[in-house]
Amino acid sequence: MKTFPTSLPGIRRAFLLGALGLGLLTPDASACPCGCVRVCVDNLADRAAPVAGAYTLDVRFDAIDQDERNNGAHAHFTARHRNVTATVETSLGGLDWYLVVPRIDRTIATAAASGKVVGLGDVSLGARLKVADHLLIAGVKLPTGADDLTLVAPRRYLQPGTGSTDVLLGVRRDHAATGDTPAFFWQVLAQAPVAYDDHFRPGSSVSATLGVKFPVTGPLSFSVQGTAIRQFRDRNEMASVNAAYAEDRESAVFSSHLAGGLTWKIDGRSSVYLYYSTSLQVVNKAYRSNGAVVNPVHVTDVLSVGFNHRF
Repeated sequence: MKTFPTSLPGIRRAFLLGALGLGLLTPDASACPCGCVRVCVDNLADRAAPVAGAYTLDVRFDAIDQDERNNGAHAHFTARHRNVTATVETSLGGLDWYLVVPRIDRTIATAAASGKVVGLGDVSLGARLKVADHLLIAGVKLPTGADDLTLVAPRRYLQPGTGSTDVLLGVRRDHAATGDTPAFFWQVLAQAPVAYDDHFRPGSSVSATLGVKFPVTGPLSFSVQGTAIRQFRDRNEMASVNAAYAEDRESAVFSSHLAGGLTWKIDGRSSVYLYYSTSLQVVNKAYRSNGAVVNPVHVTDVLSVGFNHRF
C-alpha cells in the first residue's frame, strides 16, 4: 500500500526539499550505504542536442565492486554491480524530454551464501526547459523495479527498486569554451519520495556537480567532474512485517566524489566515452544499540563506458 503525504506539513516538507534542491550543495563515481550506488558521470554536454523529430540514445555500462569497508564497519555482505543504463532524449513542445531505463545486475555475497539480482530498475521520465542561460529540470522516478525479491542479505536498499514514486527537481547551466577558458557546467538536483510503502520510505537526496572539459586533440576531450551528495536516512520499518529485515540505520550519508573521463566525438551525432570515478570522502555514522558508532558505507570506485547517437 502506498502512502501519500496529504497533510499540510507533509506537503510543505516535500515542497521545501524540492526548493532546497534548486539552491544548495555542490554528480556521477560513487559510494552509497552498503549496496546502493550512485554513479557520478554527466555527459549531457557531449551528447547531440535533442531536436524535434529525432531521438538521441545514450547507453552506459557501469562496473562497481563493493569489496572494501570503512573503518569500524560491520561485515555483513559485499556486492558486485554490472549495470546498464539507457537514456532516450527528444524535443517536443519546446521541452527536451528524457527517459532513463536502468538494468540492474547485482551479485551479493555473505559469509554463508551468495545470490544474484537481475532485472529492471526504477525508470525515470522528465523534461528540461531552457530559461535564459539555465536549464530547469523536472521529472518523476517510477516504482518499476522489483522491491520484494528474496535476497541473501535482506536489506531493502539492495532491491532493484525502491517501491516509491519520487519527484526530481533541478537546475543546470552550461558555459561554452571562450578563448583560453575551457567549457564547464554546474548542476544541482533534488529527489524526494511522494508515494511509498507503509513500512519503507527511501530517504530524500540533494546532489551538486561541477564539471570542466578540456580539449586534448581533435575530437578527443578530457573531463573532470566533482560531486557532493547528501542522502537522508530511509524510514525503514520492514522488521514489523518481515522478521528477516533488521532496522536500517545505514542509509544516511554525505559523500564527495571525483570523476575523470575521455570523450571521443565520432561526428556531430555520435560519441563514445570512458570514465573512472572515486570517492573522496564518505561520512555515514550509525549508532548501534550499545552506543558504539560505526561508519558502515562501502567505499568503492566505478568504471563507466558508454556511447551515444542521434537517430
